[in-house]
Amino acid sequence: MHITDLGLLSLLIVTILIYLGFLHRVLDRMRLTKLQALAILLSMLVAGFLPNIHIYAGLSVNIGGALIPLAVALYLIITADDVHEKRRSLITSVIVAVLVFLSEKLLPRDPSSQFFLLDPLFMPAVIAALTAYLLGRSRRSAFIGGVFGVILTDVFAWLENLFLYKLHVPIVLGSTGVFGAAVIGGMGAVLLAELVGEIVERLLGGPQA
Repeated sequence: MHITDLGLLSLLIVTILIYLGFLHRVLDRMRLTKLQALAILLSMLVAGFLPNIHIYAGLSVNIGGALIPLAVALYLIITADDVHEKRRSLITSVIVAVLVFLSEKLLPRDPSSQFFLLDPLFMPAVIAALTAYLLGRSRRSAFIGGVFGVILTDVFAWLENLFLYKLHVPIVLGSTGVFGAAVIGGMGAVLLAELVGEIVERLLGGPQA
């Protein structure tokens, strides 16, 4: 995954929206209070600057960029009332991971290319939000798919390195904390899902999960 300050920007936008009360419905559906959400965001920001935890053969994990978002995603899965939503969230994660992994292989990385239409860091958020809505239009599924999907993509890359014996190439789950694609995937997917959800709900009527 490429590294940029888009993760920090996404975090700041979500923090401001939560503080101003614009995402109260999203928090209700995620079963989080305003203070809990702000505490999680602050923890992600601070923990993102802690040293990465080495796991095995070039694989390491960032606390703020991977462990905390994964913990929140697991919480959302566990607290989901509908078993179908739990299954849908996991399916969304796998589909997002496969699509993002393939996009990194097939799409050009050079911004000057005429085929370069979207920064790769935006892909997890866009794919997660669209996939979640195709599978059920759930904000929870969007966040889970965004976070799990990006983490799984990095795991796929690590397994590919193992298969090709490229053990000297490090893979960091969550890259550089809030600056990484995992945060953008989760936060961005929620923002996109909320935007699309509001439009869909106004057109069709009735709130979505």
